[in-house]
Amino acid sequence: MRTSTKRERVWKYILKNRLAKAKEVAKACNVSYGYALKLINSSGTPKEVFIKEAKPPLRCQLLNEAVSLTATDRNKDYGDAVENHEHIARIYNAITGQRLTARDITLVHQATKLARRQTSPLKKDHYVDNMAYVGIEYECVSKEEK
Repeated sequence: MRTSTKRERVWKYILKNRLAKAKEVAKACNVSYGYALKLINSSGTPKEVFIKEAKPPLRCQLLNEAVSLTATDRNKDYGDAVENHEHIARIYNAITGQRLTARDITLVHQATKLARRQTSPLKKDHYVDNMAYVGIEYECVSKEEK
């Protein structure tokens, strides 16, 4: 009967913590590393399946979308983000006589997204784009500091 209780305790932990490694399971359940590893390996479900099934928090999904857009589609369409914002700044400065930097342009874009979120707070695009602009802003600052 003792083995059954130990086994159930370990399985219960594994099911709640599907990505736990044998060392963690062994420590949490007060069993040997070998016993924990044996049960983990007997599940028949590869770790990759659990990782794929684990849905990341919404904020991470939005960040991943921002990464995907700025590193692929938009990067192909508009070129390097910092260079693009430097170009926008030059055009704006030529028209207005101002002296905005590429970073300033990212701040204008962020302000636009903030204003739009006031009107349509559930539109995901505003949040995704804002995350991308924050990343581009950091790239601009990094380049300016060199």
